[in-house]
This record gives sequence, structure tokens and C-alpha cells, in this order.
Amino acid sequence: MEMADNLTLAPLEDERAIRHITDLLFIYTDQKEWSAARQLFVDGPIEVDMSSLAGGGPIQMTADELLAGFRAGLHEDKPSHHMTTNYRITVTGDQAEVWAHGYAWNRLLHYQAESDLWETWGNYRLPFQRTTNGWRLKGFCYFAKYNCGNDYVRTHAC
Repeated sequence: MEMADNLTLAPLEDERAIRHITDLLFIYTDQKEWSAARQLFVDGPIEVDMSSLAGGGPIQMTADELLAGFRAGLHEDKPSHHMTTNYRITVTGDQAEVWAHGYAWNRLLHYQAESDLWETWGNYRLPFQRTTNGWRLKGFCYFAKYNCGNDYVRTHAC
């Protein structure tokens, strides 16, 4: 009976681990804990698609490159707040994917020319890979449905 219990718990443990990593990604992003966020990703190229915000299309880059962009765009004078919900997690062998609704705002401190806030609502698609160190992100895709506020806040970087 114990082996059967372990077999039925394995998918739930995978989903729990994947959800936890997803939550940590956005917590670390808002806390600007870039080295901790880096540990959530695989080494090598990852799939990135932010084309709904920045134009272009999906690209390949490293997690270090993605997080360097986050670090510049979400600098210390730009607090952010990210929320995800309604997780749909699919696991197929050593591959997994999270599809979630998302909301985020960015505020540019000390900016007085116009509104200092930018917001977005959309969906995240986060692909995962099972590694010897557990589940790791192998991509980051965001599909905006609606944005509002000052686009200068979104694009401001240090």
C-alpha cells in the first residue's frame, strides 16, 4: 500500500514544487533578489517572450541575460508588485508548464512630470524542466491583455 500512496502523491509533489518556484520568482523579483531568482532557472538558453509589451517575438537568451534586463528595468527606484493566480499546471515526464493570470504594477519613485505608475494584466506561461536539482524554469513568457498608466515608467531603466 505504501508504494501506491507514493505513486499517487508524486504528481501532487511536482505541482507543489512548481507552484512554489513560480511564487518565488515573483517574490524575488519584487524584493530585487536577483541571485536568488537566478537559482530558479536552468543553465543555458531559455525561451523568453515579452513581445506583447516590447514588440518582436519569442527569443532565446540565458537566465542571466533575462535577469540583467529585470535588474535594469526594475531598479531600486522602481518598486514593483507582481501577483499570479489561477494556476494551471501540466506535468509531462520531466517537462512542465504553468499558465497563470497575472497582474503587475511598477512605480517610479521621485518622478514628478506625470503619473509615476504603470500597470498590466495578462497571462504568464512558464515552462519548467526537471533537473538533478529539482524543477527549474526554462523560460519566461508574458502575454499582456491590458496595460494602463505611464509607459515611461515601464521603460525607464538604470
